[in-house]
Amino acid sequence: MEVNSIKPSNRSTQVESFKVMDVLRRANQLEAEGRTIYHCEVGQPESGAPKTVAQAAVTALTGDANQSRLGYTDAFGLIALREKIAAHYKEKYSLPAEKQVGTDRIVVTTGSSGGFLLAFTACFDAGDVIAVASSGYPCYRNIGGALGLELANVPINEEFKLTAKELRNEIEERKASGKKRISGVILSSPSNPTGAMLSVQELKDMCELCEKEGVRFLSDEIYHGISYDKEAATALSFSSTAIVINSFSKYYSMSGWRLGWMVLPPDLVDPINTLQQNMFINAPTISQTAAIQCWEPETIDELETHVAKYRKSREFVLKQMDSISEIPPKNIAPADGGFYVYIDLGEELVCREKGLGSTEMCRMLLEEKGVAFTPGTDFEDPAGNLGDRRFRISYAGGTTVVADAMNHFKDFWPSWVKRVKDVIM
Repeated sequence: MEVNSIKPSNRSTQVESFKVMDVLRRANQLEAEGRTIYHCEVGQPESGAPKTVAQAAVTALTGDANQSRLGYTDAFGLIALREKIAAHYKEKYSLPAEKQVGTDRIVVTTGSSGGFLLAFTACFDAGDVIAVASSGYPCYRNIGGALGLELANVPINEEFKLTAKELRNEIEERKASGKKRISGVILSSPSNPTGAMLSVQELKDMCELCEKEGVRFLSDEIYHGISYDKEAATALSFSSTAIVINSFSKYYSMSGWRLGWMVLPPDLVDPINTLQQNMFINAPTISQTAAIQCWEPETIDELETHVAKYRKSREFVLKQMDSISEIPPKNIAPADGGFYVYIDLGEELVCREKGLGSTEMCRMLLEEKGVAFTPGTDFEDPAGNLGDRRFRISYAGGTTVVADAMNHFKDFWPSWVKRVKDVIM
């Protein structure tokens, strides 16, 4: 075989990059050159893991033989950790007896990303259609595409949500036009990037529609615990066929520990057990061991101080955005939960024909002011043009960073408006 016939797979070359990581790479390059950078691009909590979690990891690594035995676990994870997760659902969501979750349905994963890969592989075959929100988390689209799935990009509504109404319209339109039926839908609430949350009734309606239409619902609940005066419900309350995906990266502030979990319907327990055994064997044992501490009262007290900081930063960002008269309130997503504010510049504040969209705005803002925001191209249907009109601000990085970033953004803003007006005129 000739050397030039050895090449990357078509699958790998057709997957889009995760744009926020491209922004982070450039921001880190500038930082290494001595620039001060205000990181509002990634959804990574400012704080590290809670003290109790970190100490449990130290003990596991340095303790006696019984404490530091960090070999393989059961493919589904440490039973002690799964028991904690099961108790969490019983206590936080007040699930009735018939809805309560046993440890046999909980699989500890290598981050939520490992959960997405397992869920997509277990639920769908190449050529199946899955619905994703536009705006939505880009890795749903990218992982699904790498696995040969077809994507139905469903536009969000004026409240920046994908509800049962929008999904129903997509299902009916596909039936009427003879397109392939939708096999599944994956949706986060609170949403990344919009922060919008489905109400309890909206989540119930989504679950009921999916069960009626034979659509597998993957409920991404990784931002649960971070919400502002709105109640977060779990799909487990309303569905017997949904998969719930969660993570220790956001509320639990363990982003680099690569740990998450899924709650499975009974029919997927055996398939995902087999896939987990072959793909990952088990999630990192040191991370599992430490995460057992996540529901201790001392840990929760510490984590709630993080949420209080997010709330303060959120209020500051929204107040600053409210003072920018060119951007109407309807163009700013509600930021009900998580730690993002998502903004639509509208057609009046971009000129894509001249290369002045949100991608260029974010690039210039980083280069000129050292402020890292993420352009909407990461989150929107690639076939549309909304991605280069929208951008996301992460306020996970701490109140001081966020305040400085927003002040620099406001300094930058008039020059952006002038650039756009000059080329339009």
